[in-house]
Amino acid sequence: MEAPLPDAIRAARGWRGVLRDVPGLPFIMVTVALHMMMFGMLTPVMALYAQGFGIGEWQIGLMITVFAIGRLAADIPAGHAAARIGLAPLLWGGPLLCGLGSVIGALGPDYTVVLAGRMLQGVGSGIYMTAATIFCARASSPANRGRVMALFQGALLSGAAAGPALGGFAAGLMGLNGPFWVAGAIGLVTALYAFFAFRRSDETGAPGRVRHGLRGASALLLMLPFLCVLLVNLAIFLTRTAAQWQMIPLMAADRFGMGADAIGLALTLSALTNLAVLPLAGILVDTVPRGRIIVVSLLAAAAALVLIVWADSTVAFYLGMIGMGAATGLGGPAVAAHAVDVVPEEAIGPAMGMLRFAGDCGYLIGPLSLGLLVDMALVGHGGAILINAALLAGCSLIFALFAGAPVRPGEPAPLRSHRGENHD
Repeated sequence: MEAPLPDAIRAARGWRGVLRDVPGLPFIMVTVALHMMMFGMLTPVMALYAQGFGIGEWQIGLMITVFAIGRLAADIPAGHAAARIGLAPLLWGGPLLCGLGSVIGALGPDYTVVLAGRMLQGVGSGIYMTAATIFCARASSPANRGRVMALFQGALLSGAAAGPALGGFAAGLMGLNGPFWVAGAIGLVTALYAFFAFRRSDETGAPGRVRHGLRGASALLLMLPFLCVLLVNLAIFLTRTAAQWQMIPLMAADRFGMGADAIGLALTLSALTNLAVLPLAGILVDTVPRGRIIVVSLLAAAAALVLIVWADSTVAFYLGMIGMGAATGLGGPAVAAHAVDVVPEEAIGPAMGMLRFAGDCGYLIGPLSLGLLVDMALVGHGGAILINAALLAGCSLIFALFAGAPVRPGEPAPLRSHRGENHD
């Protein structure tokens, strides 16, 4: 009964201790925030900039789609590359591609060239975000992994929140291609910073440091607990893009007559709540079995979606959005931490690539799938949100039944118990 005590004591340490114990984490937080800011600042002008080329609505949507496809194409290869060449080339190469893609977008003489720049941005984003996730997974310990992932997610949300305002300001000063120029500068500066910060650092995982062996994507797909984590991550990303960014704003406009300002306030409240609960989430993930947190957060998110659909007033609607932010904020760090717990150490790189791939799949298919349900099944925006809630509840049940016994922070996961027997 006394064995878990050291981990409990370590989990109670302050956030400064976590930053001190994980060299390189402050750098990762800064670059993740800059990375998300780079793409967030393109949001206010993307459609207007594309419209200037005289294209159709579906081609405007393609600007987002090709970015997601680029990320999908890079996620899994980046995970495998991390085990072979180390993280350093990925941590500076990803931002470099993002910066070059932004410059191509700013200079593009026609829609096709701009679209190619967006694809390059997607590839760079997939490379960098996978590498940054692997860094946090490798550098953290079972006792502080939840707080490390919470700091990572906090940096991500902070950058994403600051980006649109900066993008609007840049567009006002420099024109519609102004945010592309600023994004290009951010990407190139981040690449240089990463190159000089990590080129002599062992913390990024030099080639050969993490032995990949014969374990690859196919072996990971045979691990049922890991498959459950992939399903959960897909559902979370699908909910973010399809329900929160698409169906909820449309339902709010139809039911309550909300304009862009009121809808923006609702989304901001949800995002701020998400950010506010991350400190608590990090501590909980380091002290409570992570699987239980995932199950509870999925059920809470499903309940929040139901509340949003059943809301008969704007107050109830806003409360539902706040609940949605709290639920997803509590579960986010737990998903990444649990994924690291259930895979062998030598497979962390490919596993994080696959985790990113599953999330990006949800990001890509979510809006399309729920949109088709509204158009073809005539379920309405509220009905589509309820279907999303049922998906989250179903994923919670599947995870509870098949993800295996919950692993308490600081304990070895069952799938890692034989790690020392098969290194080569």
